[in-house]
Amino acid sequence: MLPVIPPPANAVVHNQPATRWHDHLVRYIKDKGIHAFRNKYGYGQRALVEAQISRIKRCIGARLLTRKTESQQREGVIIANLVNLWNSFGKAVCVKNA
Repeated sequence: MLPVIPPPANAVVHNQPATRWHDHLVRYIKDKGIHAFRNKYGYGQRALVEAQISRIKRCIGARLLTRKTESQQREGVIIANLVNLWNSFGKAVCVKNA
């Protein structure tokens, strides 16, 4: 697994074997831009997942309400179905007002 942490904005290419991946990322960002980097390597996916989990916890709660394992499994399925229903409504569309 390769790290996909973007280098600092003022990063430079070192042309050494130990910094090959860093140099590749610096060149890619300078050629295509930071937004292309984020799209290509999926940077920011963790934040989206954490936001979704936070949404579930705010609406449903941080704990399961049942005690028995079988009931907890059913409750998990119900929560998953509810989240799928929410997602079927679509994502919010943000528009910049200038």
